[in-house]
Amino acid sequence: MIQHMHLIERSGKGRPLNGQHPALWRRFRRNFLGLCAGCLGLLVPVWSQVNTYYGVNASLWAQPNGNMKMDYDHVRQRFVIQYQYGSSPARYATLDLNTATYTHFVTAPEGSFQETLLTVMPTNWGSYAQGTTFVGRASGGKIFAIDPNGTVSTFASGLPSGGSGDLYTTVRWDAFGVANHDLFYANAGTGDVVRLDQNGNVVWQTTLLDTRYQRTAAPEPMIVLGSNPRWGPFQNKLLVGQNSISDTFFVINPATGAVEASPQSSIGGSLESFRIFPFTGNNWALYVSIYGGGVYRLTDLTNIPNLQPGDLFVARELVGGGEVWHVYWDSASNSFITQKIADFSNGFLEDMVFAPVPEPGSAAILLGLAGIGMWVRRRRH
Repeated sequence: MIQHMHLIERSGKGRPLNGQHPALWRRFRRNFLGLCAGCLGLLVPVWSQVNTYYGVNASLWAQPNGNMKMDYDHVRQRFVIQYQYGSSPARYATLDLNTATYTHFVTAPEGSFQETLLTVMPTNWGSYAQGTTFVGRASGGKIFAIDPNGTVSTFASGLPSGGSGDLYTTVRWDAFGVANHDLFYANAGTGDVVRLDQNGNVVWQTTLLDTRYQRTAAPEPMIVLGSNPRWGPFQNKLLVGQNSISDTFFVINPATGAVEASPQSSIGGSLESFRIFPFTGNNWALYVSIYGGGVYRLTDLTNIPNLQPGDLFVARELVGGGEVWHVYWDSASNSFITQKIADFSNGFLEDMVFAPVPEPGSAAILLGLAGIGMWVRRRRH
């Protein structure tokens, strides 16, 4: 296995609590991430080490202020990202794929600053247009629908909220139709996962219990998988990881809400994001949001051994960074194969999403057109 080391200068939060007790890690993470993201500007630059494997390359791509969870709008070629973390209510920006610049998009009408794992609809869904962002109210209770122009409406209310620990919310869509293309909501504070139809009606609600640690689970990352031999026994299931030190995750029947298994993750705990390598197209990159470090771009992914369209990628958040893994089912060995493709030091890995690598010169063309527009306007005076 070939390893590459990248030293990238960025704004840092100081040294991580490496080697500390898990309880200290959870308390530190809650309290530290709750600080106003604007304070990041007061910190001195440090060097962040990114290790990549199998010929994957990494670069610091963008530095939104206090960047957190994000998703990609393939039509408008932009990300929607929670930023300025620590500000209440939660704030969101758009991050342009071609220029790597971010612009304030919308401030939530209510709620706290807590993390909100969001979904940008890749297609029309019911009465909602492609590009609509579905996101939980920070600290839970509601799901907001934000149209592509930034107009906010309430999609659903009366959902589980609050609780203990990290009051994070997640919204994910069933892209494969195994549960009628419904929406799924998780509230980490209460351990609840909810399925909702396109009218915002609750289909089922399940409270997850981590029996290994004898406590209510803290669900955060979710994904609905369809039919693909590379997903093995996870085909047509809802996978739910935990935002905690626990390595227990859940395999749920998305149609009924029944928990069918609660295995231990072979790559460790604190699972943060599930993504699928795109089935079509080429020249994909993986954009990774590191709170306190910016958005990194991982390229040359086709160098990863045995990578196939539809394979699963899993991100872990660690104390001071995180890891990205390639995971697929090997029918010959009747087991999952896991390959670590990148690890980050410092900051907190919060999300990742696949999007294209912009064509060479696309940003220059956009800037050039803007310059021509300015020149024409000046010539008219």
